[in-house]
Amino acid sequence: MKDVQSLGIGTLVQIAETLESIVGRCFGPHGGQVLFTKATGEVLLTRDGKQIFTSLLLDHPVARVLVDCISVHCSVTGDGAKSFILLLSALLRGLQASVGKGTAGQTTCHRSLNRGKQVSHELRRVANCLLTFQTHVLEGIIQQHLGQHVTSLFSHDGRTTGKDKLQSIMEAYFCGKTGRAHCRLLSALACDYYFKCNCEGNRVGALSLICEHFSELHTTVTGLPVSSSQILEGLVLHRDFTVHCPTDGQLNIVVVTEPIQPSFSASGTTLHLGSDSQLQSCYSWISDRVEEMMNSLHQSQVKLLLSSVKQSDLVLSYAKLRGISVVECIEEDELALFCSCSGASPLASSSDVLQVRQEQLAGAEFCRPVLLGSHRYAHVRLLPQTVFAPHCLVLCGTVPGLSEQYVSAFHGAFCMLRRTCEPVDSRNLQGVFSNAPATAHVKGTHETLTNRSVKTTLEVVAVDDTNTDCPDPRCPVVEDLHSGCDSVDDEKQGGGPMTGDQRTFQEWLVDDKRNQLGSQSSSSNSHCCSVSDPDPPQSGFTCAVSNEHMVKRNSVCLINPVNVVLVNQCRVCFSDVAPGSSSRPGQSESLVEAGSMLPVGGSFEFLLQHYLKLYSTQSLHPDTKTACDLLAEAVLNIPRTIYRGKGTNRRFLQVYTEFKNEIQRKAQRKEGPVLYESVSCKYQLLLSVLQCLRTLVAADFLIHVGEKTLTVTERDSEDSDSFC
Repeated sequence: MKDVQSLGIGTLVQIAETLESIVGRCFGPHGGQVLFTKATGEVLLTRDGKQIFTSLLLDHPVARVLVDCISVHCSVTGDGAKSFILLLSALLRGLQASVGKGTAGQTTCHRSLNRGKQVSHELRRVANCLLTFQTHVLEGIIQQHLGQHVTSLFSHDGRTTGKDKLQSIMEAYFCGKTGRAHCRLLSALACDYYFKCNCEGNRVGALSLICEHFSELHTTVTGLPVSSSQILEGLVLHRDFTVHCPTDGQLNIVVVTEPIQPSFSASGTTLHLGSDSQLQSCYSWISDRVEEMMNSLHQSQVKLLLSSVKQSDLVLSYAKLRGISVVECIEEDELALFCSCSGASPLASSSDVLQVRQEQLAGAEFCRPVLLGSHRYAHVRLLPQTVFAPHCLVLCGTVPGLSEQYVSAFHGAFCMLRRTCEPVDSRNLQGVFSNAPATAHVKGTHETLTNRSVKTTLEVVAVDDTNTDCPDPRCPVVEDLHSGCDSVDDEKQGGGPMTGDQRTFQEWLVDDKRNQLGSQSSSSNSHCCSVSDPDPPQSGFTCAVSNEHMVKRNSVCLINPVNVVLVNQCRVCFSDVAPGSSSRPGQSESLVEAGSMLPVGGSFEFLLQHYLKLYSTQSLHPDTKTACDLLAEAVLNIPRTIYRGKGTNRRFLQVYTEFKNEIQRKAQRKEGPVLYESVSCKYQLLLSVLQCLRTLVAADFLIHVGEKTLTVTERDSEDSDSFC
């Protein structure tokens, strides 16, 4: 077919390397800026990886899929766009080299015809082994070995956050997002905002509130230097006063969501007026009703009226007579945040104005106009009602592009901090393309992302988890990896409970050679998705997307030889261990403790590569060694890019050698002030990349659809019309 294009590993590598070359020069503390010139003449100068990728005009569907995956990952962790593509490119290159070695000996004509299919089988097999390796081996390495090197963001009791450590992790973050020029200034501003909002009282809840309502908690000012940024106590409502009556001292505030002035008739009815006197009587009744309502608010000491709709001139005139300020046409999200921080509930209807209850009143210390840049807003300082103390972050930038970059960096910094302050366990380690339950149904295009249940632009319907193309639990790799796990449900596994010693991860690591020698005799007969095998059963997951969505994606879809898999879809390989259960008995459920940090500059990658190589030398199974070697080599691409200078790896080799020597001596690096990065965000990066890798290698072809495909309903309707 002319519209069918083969999608091989070479194409994936080429696309990933193209994106890697774009962000490679702006990666790390010494990276530069990327200059975009739009068709409108607007110039964008940034080094934010997510903003760079989303600003590109990409034609290839695989490139758009990668950008979507990167955007979803950044929405969860607040950072990692450039590291995502660096790690994915290295994994694809290593996967291509590994598969090339396995099929290099095929020279005959008959084998050459089947080489493409065998390469596809091998790619899927290695990708599945990587996911299984992540669940049963990588988690143990992170918990047992990397946990010995981490530094906690909190004090020994875990109740307070060290200001110096918070400053160090924020400075490292802003250094990578905005550059070294203003990273200290921005990090100090972020730390001050964290403590002024009293986030220590309810750390995760306060950070979640900041991340979800950051657009309402900040104000952008263009035309001023970033040093003019400040923090205002209270809330800044992004509307000016329609009626402003200056007041002194404390005041009450009421929130309305409907017009106060009553209408002539109820909805759905008709008012018939027979004369002008009847019309004047209606106007008189409405005026008296409005006056009565405003007098009631005045008696309740209400000095500020916040409205989500526009009020009539009659209401505004009576409000001015009674000394009540009015701010109207406020966004619903701003009013929701105001009610959440003040503890007041909005009035359900206009008739409730006559009987305002105490729980519908919000107390404030002042309400006054504030001039920020060229705009005037309403500034309200609430009385303390909750643990969270709202503050407005005023971010300044000389040009719109810089101010947007600072806003994005601040939002991402608090998303990163929220992720760092939460412990990482097996329930939220399913990557950005899956949910914790194996029967989850995830769909949506612009859903809100949470740390527990990550909703993406995919639509995945999990029908049955017993016939997936994941490695069979009886194969040697999974049998050995499961030997230290709890027994799972017999019905899900299709057999009895798991047998073997209930060992810890360290004991399994020591005894791996002995068990492998005993299982080599059976490994020749029971193998897992080998190259010569046919396609694994595909009935485990059924992927379907509406035809309208295909047209939106430029009418391009990806297919494999059995089922149709669209660009924005993937088959998910779920862990055999039940969500929420510990895969290693006798250990804590948290794989990464809350507040875990490591020094920047490749410490996480160097440590992970060291322990992966150590694990590989003590394992005899080829699939385990392949997974270790692939991941160990791929993670080094991140520090290699950081220390790349003038096209050489001399600096990288020097740092890598020093780090290896310090690991062997069990010494710790002490070279001036240390900046830190989040361990949970780095580990989430590994999971997201592995899931994205599995999605890419699951497709074999690109199909270009020339016109919109009719659905069954549309086809039946068209047939009936033609029949008539």
